Amino acid sequence: MNRQVCKYSIIRFQPYPETEEFANIGIVLYATASKRLEFRLLDGKQHARITHFFDDLCKDTFVRTSKIIRAELERIQCYLEITSGLDLYSELIRQRQDIIRFSENRVLFSNDPAATIDNLFEHYVHRSFLHEPTYEEKLKKQVRELLNRFGIGDQYKEDTLGKPEQYEVRFPFVCKTNKHTVIKPIHFKHDKPSQLIDHGITWLGKVRQLQQHGFIAPNEILFAYDAPEDSQTHLAAAFQGIKQQIEREGIVMANIACQHEIIKFASVAAH
Repeated sequence: MNRQVCKYSIIRFQPYPETEEFANIGIVLYATASKRLEFRLLDGKQHARITHFFDDLCKDTFVRTSKIIRAELERIQCYLEITSGLDLYSELIRQRQDIIRFSENRVLFSNDPAATIDNLFEHYVHRSFLHEPTYEEKLKKQVRELLNRFGIGDQYKEDTLGKPEQYEVRFPFVCKTNKHTVIKPIHFKHDKPSQLIDHGITWLGKVRQLQQHGFIAPNEILFAYDAPEDSQTHLAAAFQGIKQQIEREGIVMANIACQHEIIKFASVAAH
């Protein structure tokens, strides 16, 4: 199947406009080349998570609403099969003060729109990402395997530095053989520069607090990082900026791919 541009929007159930709270209940996707509208919608019988979130909401409200939006989407699907040229997708997702809302339009490329919308539905409605390892969990696994391979894994344990009555931070790799030495896997694979910078600043602030209370010196901490690709110009520039801030503080920065740098740092405290 040819790769084509697809527009999609998240279908949201928002029974109380006053609170602006909503629950994702479906996805609608429009394949621009084939003029095909696809949708996936939470079945009205699957109301438990909705009524649990909106405690005082009668399940019948969601069931009726689900039937109405499903019928409307099926009607548009049929209409698009016999006509062309009308931008029914944009009209469908136009912002209204209704119990059903649509997110802003999003765009992606797809070779298989039906498979793509299934994946989007699993992600936004069934939250499949909760069952997948996060970036930093993957980095943590890499560091653990590296330490074990060089025979020093037993000396690095997950532990908390600090005191509850002052300030404390939990790290995945802490060695207390001779002095406190910490390895913190940290990813910078974010979608926006501001997210990347905020993540770096958050961990920089944690180290500053630990140092201020005398629990550890910055040069006793290594951030094993995964950086954005050089081709991602804005992200790469943001990363270089926050990397310089972190290094100026005295924290050691090592690319996760530079295993010898990580082992060299880890071995000093382990022996």
